[in-house]
Amino acid sequence: MLVLTASEMRRLDEEAIKGIGISSLALMENAGAQVARFLQDKYGPLKDKRIHILVGPGNNGGDGLVAARHLLNMGARPKVYLTHPEDKCSRECQVNLEIFRRLDGEIVSLTVSQRRNLKFSLSMADVIVDSMLGTGAQGPLRGQLGEIVAVVNEVRRPVVAVDVPTGVDATTGEVAGEAVRADYTCCLGHLKLGCLFYPGRSYVGEYVVLDIGIPHKLAEGIERWLLEREDLGKLPERPPWGHKGTFGHTLVVGGSLGMAGAAWLCAKAVYRGGGGMVALAVPQSIANRFPPDEVIVKPIPDTPEGTLGSPSIEALRELLKGKDVLAVGPGLSNRPEVKQVVEYLLRSWTGPAVIDADGLNVLTDEFVMSVPSEQRRNWVLTPHPGEMGRLLNQPPQWVNAHRGTVGGDLAARWGVTVVLKGTPTVISGQGRMYISTAGNSGMGSAGMGDVLTGVIAAFLAQGMEPLEAAALGAYVHGLAGDLAGEKGRRGMTAGDCLEALQFILD
Repeated sequence: MLVLTASEMRRLDEEAIKGIGISSLALMENAGAQVARFLQDKYGPLKDKRIHILVGPGNNGGDGLVAARHLLNMGARPKVYLTHPEDKCSRECQVNLEIFRRLDGEIVSLTVSQRRNLKFSLSMADVIVDSMLGTGAQGPLRGQLGEIVAVVNEVRRPVVAVDVPTGVDATTGEVAGEAVRADYTCCLGHLKLGCLFYPGRSYVGEYVVLDIGIPHKLAEGIERWLLEREDLGKLPERPPWGHKGTFGHTLVVGGSLGMAGAAWLCAKAVYRGGGGMVALAVPQSIANRFPPDEVIVKPIPDTPEGTLGSPSIEALRELLKGKDVLAVGPGLSNRPEVKQVVEYLLRSWTGPAVIDADGLNVLTDEFVMSVPSEQRRNWVLTPHPGEMGRLLNQPPQWVNAHRGTVGGDLAARWGVTVVLKGTPTVISGQGRMYISTAGNSGMGSAGMGDVLTGVIAAFLAQGMEPLEAAALGAYVHGLAGDLAGEKGRRGMTAGDCLEALQFILD
């Protein structure tokens, strides 16, 4: 599903009106009619239902007025509340206000005296429709809007927002103060990016995208997509004659004294993701901690501290031969000796690579740009906000506040694919962005990132391009977490997610 920012949606509106010749009133008519149909589908039959519509001064308010007119035809009892003086309304909003008035529709102007009765009046509604701002919200609500929004939230009636809940930034999801807490949000034309990012996502409720007649060709060139179940069809086929060599040989380099489990989880996830063979290179001092199973454990000469270091490089040089994918980082530790190993691997390896956890610690502009671009294009970086913050010299809070742009900026600068883990996970590269909303809070436990690294490596081993492998890897990982979470999210472990992968990919 295509996802747009507020400015992109405004551009599409303008191109539809000025470039294609579709009138703004026609688009508004389509939008309002679709909202009314949604209300009928969700809350119908609507005969004698009291639907109170909060109407702002812009075209979002006009959409609400068109919906009010259609609700009259459906036998409902719509009541319109104007949040601004009529002379402040857009031309299209005024046109539809006058039509609604000629039909004897009930209209209340929210003057100071009327606002005193607003709480009682809204509490009598069967449904409240928020068409005050839509994509126009930026920063704190001005004037009386904050007060009105507070009343809407206080009365706790069912709320349907038109396009975006008032107070939610349609691009960033930022909420600077008050915002309408909707049960449903009717996104007009396309889903808005701010509806997916927190804190805005928690105000949106369930979202639905309504087609309002804007030609789809106008959105060509926008490459920002919400991952959906149908995207699983892009996974590589497994031919009936396939064997372990068909599905790739992955080398996982990880582990250290005290962090053996991270490397093992990653290696097991490669198998669960469909990889054919996995070799796990770990410090020789911890090699005996792994159970005998499908993972081929390769003990590597290590340092006295139980980490990989300069004594490891020759053995790793030999292990790289004949491999299809490299996954480096899980459990390596952040000791200085590890940096030399990771730098060697990334300079030497020219194939697909997933770089996670402690493998990310060595990445600086100076080092990354010293590696040829044709090698870097095969890299997939999987930082969480703390790791991304270290890469950018910013706090994690800043990273989360700019979740929609930081991954793409870094991917463009370094020529890599970036998976910014979190809620939602954002995957960026080659001028495109994918968003995965799969997953849940139960996945907030140690080892989940190691499983993700293994899944992405598995998809790379099966021949997928880095960006697609990263996007589908993140999505499948989230779906596995949701499946595992059906048994209970509190106390869920990375091992639970690991076991669920097989059922997602069946």
